[in-house]
Amino acid sequence: MPELPSIRSLAKKAGVSTATVSMALRNHPRISSEVRARIQRLASREGYTGNPLVANLLTQLRLSKTATYQSTLGLLFFGDSPALLKDSHTFRDWVIGCEGRAKSLGYGMDYFFLGDPDISPQRLAKILEARNIRGLIVFGLFEGNVIPKEFDLLWKHHAATVIGSHSVRPPLSWVSNDQFSTAAYAVEELFRLGYRRPALCLNANIDARVDFRFSGGFHVALGKLGLKDPVPVFSIDGGARKRFESWVKKHRPDVILTIEPGIKPWVEALGMRVPKDIGLVNLDNVLDEDNWAGMLQNNQNIGSAAVDVVVGQINRNEMEIPPFQKCVLVSSTWKHGKTIRAAAAWKPSGGKVNR
Repeated sequence: MPELPSIRSLAKKAGVSTATVSMALRNHPRISSEVRARIQRLASREGYTGNPLVANLLTQLRLSKTATYQSTLGLLFFGDSPALLKDSHTFRDWVIGCEGRAKSLGYGMDYFFLGDPDISPQRLAKILEARNIRGLIVFGLFEGNVIPKEFDLLWKHHAATVIGSHSVRPPLSWVSNDQFSTAAYAVEELFRLGYRRPALCLNANIDARVDFRFSGGFHVALGKLGLKDPVPVFSIDGGARKRFESWVKKHRPDVILTIEPGIKPWVEALGMRVPKDIGLVNLDNVLDEDNWAGMLQNNQNIGSAAVDVVVGQINRNEMEIPPFQKCVLVSSTWKHGKTIRAAAAWKPSGGKVNR
C-alpha cells in the first residue's frame, strides 16, 4: 500500500523545510505567493489532505498563546461613501461584528468602497494581491442580488462570503438574519399579547432582496394561528404616504410590523395614538430606537459569523466559488417596547400559540 503524502514528504520533494510547507498550505503572508502556489500545486498533485482536527488544534494553540497577526481580510462594500456605513445601523453593526471577530482570530481588516470610480475591479485585484488579502466579506446593495460580472476575477483566487443578501450570481456562500423566523416570531408574540389584525408594511424591493422571507414568515404565522381575512401587505414605495391613510381606514389593522420607523408619524398624522389605538413593531430594531417594540436582528452576530465562514474557507484553502452555496442564518430576539400594549392591558380570548 503506497505511503500517504505528508508535510515531510512534500517538503522533501519541494526542497524546502516542513515549516515552509505548513505555512504555504495555510497561505501565511511570510511565504511568497510564488512559493505558496508551487507548494499548493504539489500538494494537490500528490493528493495531500491535512487532518482538520490537528489543524484546528494547532490554530487554537497559536491564538491562545500569542494571538499573533494571521493575515488581513477585505471588507468590500457596494457603495460609494463611508457615510453609508454610519447612516445604516444594520451596516454599522455588521462591520462592528466583523471587526471584533476578526481581531479575536488574529486578522486585520481593510475596507474597499466599490462605488468609488477610482477602484476598478482590475486595480482592486492588484491591491488585494499586494496586501496578501485572501479572504473577502461582501455586502451592500447590488441589483437583483447579482454582483456585477466585472468583479468575477476576484472570486477565482479568494475565499469570499456575502452578508445580508442571497447572492444569486456568483453563487457565493452567505450569512444573513433569518427574516422568515423574525417575522413569524413577531406575529406569534403579538398574538400572545392579544392582537388579531396584524399588518405588514415594507418596501417590496427589500422583501424581494431577502427572497420574500419577511412576507413568507408573516403569512405562515397567520395561517398557523388561524387568523382569517388577513390584512394585505402594504408596499412602501413612491407615493406611499397618500395611499397609507386609505389602506389603514379600509383594513383597520390593530398593529403594524415594519422596518421603517418613519411609519410612526404617518400613524400619528391620522390622529391615532400609539399604542392605545394601534401598535407598532420594528422587525429590524435596535436597543436605542425610541422605545420601539420589535425584533433585534443581532446584526453584530451576523458580522461575526461571516468572519467565521471566511476564515474557515481560508484554513481549508477554498479559494474559489464553492461547488454549492452554504447559508448561515442568525436568529432574532424579541424586545418589548412602548409601541405596543402590555400583556396586562388585555384579556385572553382563549386562543393558543403552539410553540
